[in-house]
Amino acid sequence: MAYLRGKRQQTQLFPASLQEYVGTEDPVPVYDAFVNQIGPPEFDPQAMVKLLGYGYAYGIRSSRKLERALYHNVSFMWLVGGLKPDHNTTDPDCRHRQGRH
Repeated sequence: MAYLRGKRQQTQLFPASLQEYVGTEDPVPVYDAFVNQIGPPEFDPQAMVKLLGYGYAYGIRSSRKLERALYHNVSFMWLVGGLKPDHNTTDPDCRHRQGRH
């Protein structure tokens, strides 16, 4: 088996951190902070697929029932590592239905 090995003598084209490119007067950190505050957190897509697949395997297809299972069923809690998405997050058709209102 081949191992990946570091190259100590390798020269770098860029600085070690992109932060070094952003000056103190640059407005980009303000934009970053603003979007982080207004943007809803995203759940791990793999956890969502696990939740939907496991729920479907046990006959739970309702997004509200999946949400309830995340609060009351230890196996569901374990599967997603304690995440608590709501019924709008677990509903695969959520975006489609919200567009019709």
